[in-house]
Amino acid sequence: MAYAGQIITHPTMGVTMKFIKTHQETNGVGWEVEYIIDPGKGKEIFPHTHLHSDEWFQIIKGECNYWLDGKKKKAITGKEIYFPAKKPHLHPWNTGKEPLIMRNLVLVNSPEIANAQEIRKIEEYFEHWFHLACRGRVKKDGSPYLLQSAVFFRAIRHHMVMAKIPVFLQDLVFTPLAFAGRLKGYRRTYYE
Repeated sequence: MAYAGQIITHPTMGVTMKFIKTHQETNGVGWEVEYIIDPGKGKEIFPHTHLHSDEWFQIIKGECNYWLDGKKKKAITGKEIYFPAKKPHLHPWNTGKEPLIMRNLVLVNSPEIANAQEIRKIEEYFEHWFHLACRGRVKKDGSPYLLQSAVFFRAIRHHMVMAKIPVFLQDLVFTPLAFAGRLKGYRRTYYE
């Protein structure tokens, strides 16, 4: 389970995350993370949408691009970026020649969702995806294999979805794939 001060690294993606505050310190309503992203790294494969949480990034050092609601934008040191719930986006990725350092804050914006484990499940997603990457159990691009992705996506489905694929189609495809993945031994968590 993620904890304040924990540092996780995804070697293929060139991303390091340090948890400043987790769901435990915020009573389930948010997280605060510091990212360090290597030059030319950190671009996610699929845009995603948070269903019940707003997200902010503060660029502490470096330059980056990000994608929000169909538009690619640029940000530099000192810039703050806001991703409201239900708006498709890609997190900032490093376009500079030095490490990109940024602070990320995610807050659940719906009182009925607070303490409903949304933040915990998203923390686990990153924690265990990075765990697999450190053990060489991801594809060359750093993403999880299909059945593992399906298991992960089903675990966070009520909190975060892919942006460019209709949700009903994601449910139609990922539900049986996640079932097959679990039968093959893939899990949503890999605590050792």
